[in-house]
Amino acid sequence: MEWIAQFCPKAHFSRWPTCLKRGQTFSKAIVRLEIEMFLDGYYKAWSMGSGPCDLCKECNLSGPCNHGLEARPSMEACGIDVFKTARDNGFPIEVVRTRDEEENIFGLVLVE
Repeated sequence: MEWIAQFCPKAHFSRWPTCLKRGQTFSKAIVRLEIEMFLDGYYKAWSMGSGPCDLCKECNLSGPCNHGLEARPSMEACGIDVFKTARDNGFPIEVVRTRDEEENIFGLVLVE
């Protein structure tokens, strides 16, 4: 299955809640895909998003994660070069230099 990156123009602050929602929707879709693959017998399926976690407005640092079953580490945190990985798989990605440019949202599901 091929996933197409979603775009979020950061320049439009009035639309920022919508963009945050897109990122959350994308993250949840990646986790759902991981779970479906696991239930299909691929017990080593593991998903990752990119960038910081956006499941909560504020992280619960004094206790366990509020979304422990849904939270995943980012590809960057695991040492994956997201730019090279995206480009090597035919996805367009560029450095976002200003808030006027669109940001790509990528995810990855590893399966053995």
